[in-house]
Amino acid sequence: MIRGRISFSFANAVILEFALLAYPLAATAQRHGGGITGGSGLSGNSRPTGVKEDDTLKDFHQAIAVQATSQQTAEFQAAIKSTEDAKTQVQVFLDQRHKQDRSAEAVPREPVDLALENARSANKKFQQGFSPAQRSGLRDIAKRLAKADSDLDQEEKKLDQSLVLKAASSELAARAESLGKALTDFYNQQLALGREMSITLANGQDLAFNLPSASHPVRIANQTIAIPVSGDLTQISAQGGQRTFKLELTTNLTDLQQNITELLRAQLDTSDNCGQRIAIQQATLAPSTPAGLLVVKLHFERWTCSQMFGKQTSNELAEGEGTVEIKLTASVEKPGTLPGTSAGRLKITAAFGRIDATGMMGEALRSGSLGENLRNTVAQSVLMAAQTGSDFKTTLPPAVQNSAVLQSARFQDTGVGTLTILLDGQLEISNEQADALASQLNQALSAQGPPLR
Repeated sequence: MIRGRISFSFANAVILEFALLAYPLAATAQRHGGGITGGSGLSGNSRPTGVKEDDTLKDFHQAIAVQATSQQTAEFQAAIKSTEDAKTQVQVFLDQRHKQDRSAEAVPREPVDLALENARSANKKFQQGFSPAQRSGLRDIAKRLAKADSDLDQEEKKLDQSLVLKAASSELAARAESLGKALTDFYNQQLALGREMSITLANGQDLAFNLPSASHPVRIANQTIAIPVSGDLTQISAQGGQRTFKLELTTNLTDLQQNITELLRAQLDTSDNCGQRIAIQQATLAPSTPAGLLVVKLHFERWTCSQMFGKQTSNELAEGEGTVEIKLTASVEKPGTLPGTSAGRLKITAAFGRIDATGMMGEALRSGSLGENLRNTVAQSVLMAAQTGSDFKTTLPPAVQNSAVLQSARFQDTGVGTLTILLDGQLEISNEQADALASQLNQALSAQGPPLR
């Protein structure tokens, strides 16, 4: 779902309403062969639809009375964005719950609780600014939204209780599903309230557009993880019919964080009878703005083989356990100036920090193949997830996909240990492209995608 700097064309609405009101008056004059004199002419010529003029005026004045102010429009944007952030966090939680090898403790609920609290608070703040006329005119839909808010609160409490009691995996999954459905209903009721207040979510003349948060599947080491991406466009200059926008895309790496141990095990664990034996015990990926920090605990063995009397024997030369810190940095290779080129390609670099290992294991990490393989595997795995945001064919609306250039990248901490990568870029579009962009964003909103899984 997208939000722009929301603009409602009041003048167009007024013109349309007066045009509708003027049409039956003109038809009456034509049928009676002269001007309108007194009220008898109107009373003798009722509308085919049976709708009275005073009913139309009443509806018109009602629409004007509940119309959002510019400040309310901004608050509605903030409320919708908070709800979308909550949907992203709940979706990540749901994806983790569907992984059967996950224990309840391995799936943190703090990001979900914080996101839901922000969404509900922003919604309440938005409604607190209603005028008396808006409170009266929006009473029914506000009640439906309040009911959705209450249901969401109850489902969140039920899930938290199940987690505290360490309920069975099937019960936790069901609670998470119910929470997702309650959040979807809450979101839809918010959108309905916005429509009642004549809020359109994008217009070609807007100076900023918010891009929808969408989850993209990424396959790494035969495992699929979900990578949500959202973004913003902000105009920085305009000349003639051309407009330049700053592009910011946020790629959420929460699912990568939750699965990093299994991903590294699948790629690095080895059991060579006559060489190295590696076992990844635990891996933790966390933000260290503007970088990311990966801490890996691993078990190491070195074996040698010899032939004696035609029989091969294996002997252990060394064994140990160690901890390695790897600093991850994001950059963009040769930022481009021409849209549609390969310039501006995302790059992830992995470099060792502290290495807590001695003997053969320490040597293998610092200067041997073990260290090189570990760095390369980590960098490639993180890159596969992070570059989802830089794929403009999937993250940007069609109207601007070929107009964007990636310029810089950095890791970022969004709170409660959640790691994201922030991509900065730029795009130049015409006024016609801006109109098409707004249309595509509003179409995406109207499509009303499926509920959370």
